[in-house]
Order: sequence, then structure tokens, then C-alpha cells
Amino acid sequence: MITALRAELKKIRGRFIWALPLGVVGMEFLWMMSNSYLAKPEASAEGYFNLLFQLPLLNTIFLPLILAVMASRICDAENKGNTYKLLCTMQEKKKIFDAKLLLGGIYILFLTLLEGANVLLLGRLLHFTQPLPIKHLLPFLAVLFVVSLALYLMQQVLSMLITSQLMPLFIGLLGSLVGVFSAFFPVGSVANFLPWGYYMVGLTLSSWYDESARTMYLYESPFRWGWFSVFLIAAAALYIVGKHLFMKKEV
Repeated sequence: MITALRAELKKIRGRFIWALPLGVVGMEFLWMMSNSYLAKPEASAEGYFNLLFQLPLLNTIFLPLILAVMASRICDAENKGNTYKLLCTMQEKKKIFDAKLLLGGIYILFLTLLEGANVLLLGRLLHFTQPLPIKHLLPFLAVLFVVSLALYLMQQVLSMLITSQLMPLFIGLLGSLVGVFSAFFPVGSVANFLPWGYYMVGLTLSSWYDESARTMYLYESPFRWGWFSVFLIAAAALYIVGKHLFMKKEV
């Protein structure tokens, strides 16, 4: 597997795929820094809660398409040159599939670490007085990694089975739109049935809006273990089925 991973790294040399997670986190940083409410003194007491409540929505907007682009860029070396037949004479098909998934996982881990650093940096620059809520930050990062890896897996399967990359990219764009649409419904309803909505399903914070005072209050909520168990089972099934379909693909 190490040899296969090294081969994948050589294929993407000079493609600057690392710029994708860096660009997403950079956009989220600028978005939050331009949020005038977070800079107000009265917001600093629950500043981290505001960040951890808003960042999953931004991830829902940006990441489905970004992950589709990432999967397409990692898989298009073989698609463009139609070199699967030649490649499969030197490598096992299953190792090609797993190496690309592992490479995508490394970039997603990089994205997760950047998001964690982004939260810490924003808290310092915006002078939050709230102590860092580790028990909410860690689930946020875990959900970010797991959901992103599952969405990347879905996009990788599509990119490896479909020669033209327009369809996988369209599905990634559609995922962003559908995920944002699901955010208009109560958390734990529509998003539960959409893989792109699980950044929101993984929230450990909920909100309540007081119409008379025109104020939104954030409060802690339990993690939705039941729905996430279903999501993990579906992701495992996708890995098995997607790998099987790739193994059966005519090259």
C-alpha cells in the first residue's frame, strides 16, 4: 500500500490539491472575521458556540463541491489518458482504489486540522471570553473528518466509474445546494436523509429564537448517535459496493 500511495502522490505532483482545503478554511476565516456580531463585546461570552454553530453550515455550502473537485483531480490522471488497462497490469485494482481513498483521507485530515486551528485563531483575534469548549470542538472536528471522508468516497466512486468528470462535479454542486436547502428545516429532520446534510446533523448545539426580543439563544444538545450509526453503516456499504463495482469495471 505504501508503494501505491507513493505512486498516487507522484501523479498529483504540481496539481496543488492542498490549496483546496486551504482555500476553504481561508474563506471561512474571512467570512467569520467580517461577521460584525462576533466582534461585539456581548457576543464574546459565547463566541465559540457561535463559531461551532455557524461553521457546519459553511462546510455544507463549500465542502460537497470542493470534495468533488478533489476526487476528480486525484482520479483524472487515469481518466484523461485512459490508462486503467495499462495500470492494472502493474497494480491490483483494489490497491488503486484504496490508495486513492487513503490519499483523499490525508487531505481531509489536513482540512480538519486547519479548521481546528481556524477556530483557535478566530477565538484569539475576536477576543472571546468564553473558555474553549473542548467537549463541543472535538465532536465538531470528528464529524467534519468522518462526513468529509464519506462524501469524498462517494465522489471517488463516481469519478472512477464515469469517464467524464462533469457528472461527478455536477453531483458535488447539487450536494452543496441540497445541503443548504436542508438547513432551512429543523436540525434532525430533512438533513437526516441527505449525506450532505450530516455536517448539520452532527451539531452538538441547538438554537432557539425569541421573536419578542429578536434574539437567538444557543444551548447544548446531545449528539445524534442513532442517525450517525446509520450514516456510518451506509458509508461502509458504499465502500464495499463502490470497490466491487470498480473491480468489475471493464478497462
